[in-house]
Amino acid sequence: MAHNCKNLIIHCIDFRLISSLNEYSERENLVGDCDILSVAGGVKSLLSPKRISDKDFLFEQIEISVKLHKIERIILSNHTDCGAYGGSAKFDSLEEERKFHIQEMKEAKKVISEVYPNLKIDLLLGKIMPLGEAEFEEIES
Repeated sequence: MAHNCKNLIIHCIDFRLISSLNEYSERENLVGDCDILSVAGGVKSLLSPKRISDKDFLFEQIEISVKLHKIERIILSNHTDCGAYGGSAKFDSLEEERKFHIQEMKEAKKVISEVYPNLKIDLLLGKIMPLGEAEFEEIES
């Protein structure tokens, strides 16, 4: 029996994202129609892996989702105050940090699109709020 879904979300493992990501998934009707890949730093390993196997691992997971579940879309998600990138303290301002993560996701989109040109790729930025919760912003790419 085939079991397909249309979407794959690649996001950071940060526990602060889970509740808001679940709310986003429900609001966007992704529950039951989405593979989820959680990896420290979200798209970071696609662009600057510490080990070449990190990038290979992510592409292997995408390939499995494409072949096994016939996905049509990938949602790439990074977030502010990400420890894998050095946290918010690494940036001079919240706007600089926001622009950095958007650029990272856009670069990751290019990398994935070279291998999977037929997949739609959307970008989603999580903003960590003062009480630790997250708000998501869909990014035009």
